[in-house]
Amino acid sequence: MKIETGNQLSGRATGAIFFAGFGALWILLSLYAKEQLNAATVSGVVVGLALLLLAATKLIRESKNLPRVPDDPAVGRAFGWINTVQWVAIAVVAFGFAKLHIDAYVMSAITGIVGLHMFPLARVFRYAAHYATGTVLVVWAAASALFVPVDTMQGTSALGTGFILWLSAAVTLVLANRGARQADRGLAC
Repeated sequence: MKIETGNQLSGRATGAIFFAGFGALWILLSLYAKEQLNAATVSGVVVGLALLLLAATKLIRESKNLPRVPDDPAVGRAFGWINTVQWVAIAVVAFGFAKLHIDAYVMSAITGIVGLHMFPLARVFRYAAHYATGTVLVVWAAASALFVPVDTMQGTSALGTGFILWLSAAVTLVLANRGARQADRGLAC
């Protein structure tokens, strides 16, 4: 991935921040569901989150060294609509599954919704890695719903979702860092 503008670099870093934060929430939710929420596990999550946030912050600072282009307001509007649809779908599923007394499947369903929302985001942000993240999340949602025992499904589904989001954030940061180094070399020439 070649980074050509500061907007691209800061955008990738901002996306990684969202993935890191939501990944941490999913992991904490898993630890709560598995009754393993304690000082040691929370500390581990905090350390993992801090590392991802530090790397993202570094890239945001580096983005100031690259040329910027005007932001496209259509991108912001599309992002808003995609996320609105995602949150409405999550609310409907959470409420509907509770009414149907199939609460155990809520986490897997939400994971699937989050995965599906990655596909239009990939197009809007022109970032193909979102297709991979979306695909892995949808596959994980189906696998956890089909193969994980109901009594451990919520915690297991949430844990996998959190780690997928953290892995996606880490990969994005590594690729963006490489792209930034290439852009710096290009500017130096």
